[in-house]
Amino acid sequence: MGLKWNSIMIKVFVAFVLVMLPLYILGIRSIFTGMNQMKAQIDAANISKLQFHYSHIEFEMSRISKQVTEASNNNLLNFFPTTYPVLNNYEVASAMNQIYIELRQILVSSPYIKDVIYYVPVAHKTISATNYISDYKSEEASALLNSRGNLQSSISVYQNQLYFLISVPFNLNNSVQPNFMLAVQLDSDALLHTLNSFNNKEEGGAAIIFGEGSVILASEGALSQSYGKLPAMQERSELTNSAGKAKRLEIDNSVIYYTDNPGFGIRLVESVPLKLLHQPAVSYFQSLLIITGIAFGVIILFSYYIWRAIHRPLMKLIRAFRFLEDGQTDTLLTHERKDEFGYLYDRYNGMLIRLQTLIEDNYIQRIRSQEAILKQLQSQITPHFLYNSLFTVKQMAEMEDVDSIKEFSEYLGTYFRFITRNESQEIPLEEEYEHAITYMRLQEMRFAPRIKVSWEALPDGTKKLPVPRLVLQPLIENAFEHGLKDTGGKGVVVVTVIQSESDLEVVVEDNGGSLNEEKLERIMALLKDPDNKAIEQEVTGMLNVHQRLRIRYGYSYGIYVSRSELGGLKVSIRIPV
Repeated sequence: MGLKWNSIMIKVFVAFVLVMLPLYILGIRSIFTGMNQMKAQIDAANISKLQFHYSHIEFEMSRISKQVTEASNNNLLNFFPTTYPVLNNYEVASAMNQIYIELRQILVSSPYIKDVIYYVPVAHKTISATNYISDYKSEEASALLNSRGNLQSSISVYQNQLYFLISVPFNLNNSVQPNFMLAVQLDSDALLHTLNSFNNKEEGGAAIIFGEGSVILASEGALSQSYGKLPAMQERSELTNSAGKAKRLEIDNSVIYYTDNPGFGIRLVESVPLKLLHQPAVSYFQSLLIITGIAFGVIILFSYYIWRAIHRPLMKLIRAFRFLEDGQTDTLLTHERKDEFGYLYDRYNGMLIRLQTLIEDNYIQRIRSQEAILKQLQSQITPHFLYNSLFTVKQMAEMEDVDSIKEFSEYLGTYFRFITRNESQEIPLEEEYEHAITYMRLQEMRFAPRIKVSWEALPDGTKKLPVPRLVLQPLIENAFEHGLKDTGGKGVVVVTVIQSESDLEVVVEDNGGSLNEEKLERIMALLKDPDNKAIEQEVTGMLNVHQRLRIRYGYSYGIYVSRSELGGLKVSIRIPV
């Protein structure tokens, strides 16, 4: 259908052009304000990111420093050097193992610890959290001891590795060996990994500067040549209130963000190219030229026009569909429109009339189908069972078992009174259940003592539940006729009832031995497609019940089969409570 002058699309297009022309000029003026705001937001985001990572690194450094101090006061680490001369070999080994465990606990406490090393000169041993126990390395220990404070902070550097060092007892004369020395080696790779998470290498980089630049750990893309132009750390070391506060400088076409921690002698730096900061502003400028600012001035007129042309008729159609969802199929739309909505209204009314006709036809068809299925089921059950029952009465008469004849005849009369009753297609579950019990008692008398039956009582809240007639007996009959024919005279039929919050299940199980996996899968397939014409005589009654339950309650209910723990077939009828 082509576009016409009264088309909604034409109306929307004309309205859009009328609104866009005056607002375009206003949008140009708003670009400059937006660019400045964008730059401020980018700066704020970079500073926030720098301070976040700074807080994380400062927290870890503080925690490591505290652990070093606490470890130096550890009784085990303090007593071992002093008690070593009087310890036997077993006690020495045990103490060193305990120390190793303590060092391992420190190692795993932070991702930035690479190793924890405990030097004991008197025992000539070195205990490492990663290398276990080795001989004392006097040159290494002396060099580490001499490196203390070489970065003018609590962190030292030795052979390009960073350490937290402490000796006990503390002595400024490094030529005197301490009782022990504890060295916590920082993991430079882990620190670099944190730095690399700042930005990708195209967006600049980050670095940690220790001391006065003696050690610099820089990520990929970091502008290391610009870091030497930053103010010296000691010039601000006395301003303790500035620790952790981010600063911003523009150096060599780059923006440098940095923050210091004089206590640990570290500076965290992030560098971002100026062109990268300007790029979002340029993109913002280009986007604003196309789509920004059209909602000022005449937006009320444009919105009102769209509401009249599209929103109001569309809401009318939506309300009509909501009525239809609620089951109100008699709400036709009245209108005088000649546009696309008029066409939709007419089609909706036609659909509604057609839907009413289909609902009525389907309802009548389902009722007739349900009645036909029930009559078919009754015609299948009555002659077959009557012949077998009369033959059983004849056998009892030949044996002159008058009491059994009386009992059997009473059950048989109750059974056929229920079968031949046609006043209602639905009955209380209690009556349907009692009919099934009557049928089981008749079968038990016929096949006694070869077959035993048992059943559970119905829950009180479900006895008056309306159900279609003859939904339980066909399943029990199927168990007797087909399930128990190969049991060797020891057949069992059990009926149980399972109730949940929303459903009720009546389960029929037998111990028949003729059910194999192929047969079980075939029955399951037939239940999934009960309209299949190739139905086996053995499951006809079961499929009839399944179809009637689905017609009555919906496709989520019906019959489900599986293998019983007794060995035979387990058939479950599921209905809503």
